[in-house]
Amino acid sequence: MPGTWHDLIERIHQAPHLAVVVVTGGGASAIAELLSIPGGSRTLLEAVVPYSETALTDWLGRRPEHFCVEETALAMAAMAFQRGCRLIAGDRSEQPDRSGLRSSGEFASSAATGAALPGSMIGVSCTASLASDRPKKGEHRCHVATQSVSGTSAYSLVMQKGSRDRCAEEQLVGHLILNALARAAGLTDLPCLEVMPGEIVVEEHVIAAPLLVELLNGIRGIVWSLPDVAPEHEPAGPATNFSHFAPHSSLHAAIPIPLSPPAGVLCGAFHPLHSGHEELRKVAERIVGGPVYYELSIRNVDKPPLDFLTVDRRRAQFTETPLALTTAPTFAEKAQVLPGVVFVVGADTAERIVAPRYYGSAGMERALQMIRNAGCRFLVAGRAVEGRFITLDDLPIPPEYADLFTAIAPDDFREDMSSTGLRNS
Repeated sequence: MPGTWHDLIERIHQAPHLAVVVVTGGGASAIAELLSIPGGSRTLLEAVVPYSETALTDWLGRRPEHFCVEETALAMAAMAFQRGCRLIAGDRSEQPDRSGLRSSGEFASSAATGAALPGSMIGVSCTASLASDRPKKGEHRCHVATQSVSGTSAYSLVMQKGSRDRCAEEQLVGHLILNALARAAGLTDLPCLEVMPGEIVVEEHVIAAPLLVELLNGIRGIVWSLPDVAPEHEPAGPATNFSHFAPHSSLHAAIPIPLSPPAGVLCGAFHPLHSGHEELRKVAERIVGGPVYYELSIRNVDKPPLDFLTVDRRRAQFTETPLALTTAPTFAEKAQVLPGVVFVVGADTAERIVAPRYYGSAGMERALQMIRNAGCRFLVAGRAVEGRFITLDDLPIPPEYADLFTAIAPDDFREDMSSTGLRNS
């Protein structure tokens, strides 16, 4: 029989896991309950409450498009996991990495910390919109997420508006956070949530394929997601605990025969993938004279790292063309794992590649030289940016590296559609 919440917290403290908890809009009661029972130091590395929009933007490294949504909860959990890994690395190393939490927007890895990802680390997050001292037009809801070295979970709950006061809503959200943490720690027989008839916690769980875990851990530099093949990995553990979001693709350490190695790769976040991406890829294939595939980095320079659930959702979009998954946030790093390829990018991305503000003039030149040494170059398509269509001719390309950049003529390709525009619509 499920025990009490007091019993659950004692079991959480006894489990061999560490957590960083970050909450906004609600859920702080979970932190208080964890610390109200002796043993909290065995569980909690850090608790953060970035309550204002500015504070949450600072935590994530960029302003989220929306604050109380599942996507933001997942990003918060990924950052909490990364933060915990860095804290553990600092405890274990005489010279911890002090380069800055968000300098590259990455998960901690063997490359970043000199140690493998801690298997006991859990990042826990919550973003909520609860009853306040002024009426709210929208739903009273919360989104909770957990991130571990090998799995991601997401929980969403819409509460009956007006049926509880703020204190009762806060308690419910706090208990959902405790249950999510307990499940991530492998505990079972959890207390029942105090939900009302019609209230349902919508859950989604994914256990990452071993190749993805190795990619995240720095053991591999690249993993290929190939379409129209049965998934190679089945989730471990009881079916009642995890349901695997399985894209119609399988993961491979390298491009297998008879597929050809890529002549080029179209790099992006693909949130979502749209017809403009596919048209650009086909145009690029004609120009480079060989196959052009896609590339998605789970680490980004100016965005939170991607969690496993988001990675699976993104790669499920690629039903016809191979997708390279990397942990390379910069093109200098991409060139090391994809030597000899042509990177297909928009003019807005090319503008950032040659912008000294991102790494200083000397850093930019070093990066471009690394790309040249790897035998890579860029194919640049025009992009509509803030009502203006820019092309390669509009960019301040350093003359000594002009040979690395080739323009796609607007007559060959122009698509003003953007993933951001699609999301906003």
